[in-house]
Amino acid sequence: MMKKWVLAALFLSSSLVHAALVEGRDYTVLAKPQPTVAAGKVEVIEFFSYACIHCYNLDPALEAWRKKLPANVQFRREQIVWNKPMEGLARLFATLNATKTLEKLHQPAFDAVLKKDINLADEAKLRQWLPSQGVNTASFMQTYKSFGVNAQVARASKMTRDYAVQGTPAIVVGGKYMAQPAEPARLLQVVNELVAKVASGK
Repeated sequence: MMKKWVLAALFLSSSLVHAALVEGRDYTVLAKPQPTVAAGKVEVIEFFSYACIHCYNLDPALEAWRKKLPANVQFRREQIVWNKPMEGLARLFATLNATKTLEKLHQPAFDAVLKKDINLADEAKLRQWLPSQGVNTASFMQTYKSFGVNAQVARASKMTRDYAVQGTPAIVVGGKYMAQPAEPARLLQVVNELVAKVASGK
């Protein structure tokens, strides 16, 4: 009898750990689901800002999570644009992507803005900062002012509106589900469960 009780308790405990997600508590559904571009994969987007301390604090856990993603998941970041002053950070992020320096400069950019109080949204401050990172400033700034980067900044602004991003970090799964804010471990657990939900077609 005792053995059955213990087994039942263990089962209950396990089921609580893996309890079904609750809409409104763990995630919300976008009012207007957005098309995904990762054909045949579950798309995960982190809307973030280099000026967001919560994004900064999440980043180490998110990076560890990103490096272990299964083949059926595609992850990317998007720098949000709520207003004109934020376009500078979106321009920086787009240029880091275009010049393939994102892996090298993503963390240093975070550190510069949030730990050293360097406003990298300001072009003059950015020009002063780049040489310290071993970057060819002239080449970087040529891309920074390019038509392609202009288009990416406009796209970031549109995506911020289309996904109705109200705060950062905001993680959207499958163009439909936005994980509710939580401490990093719980947030990524919810994201994993939303990925499974999208992958299963439920």
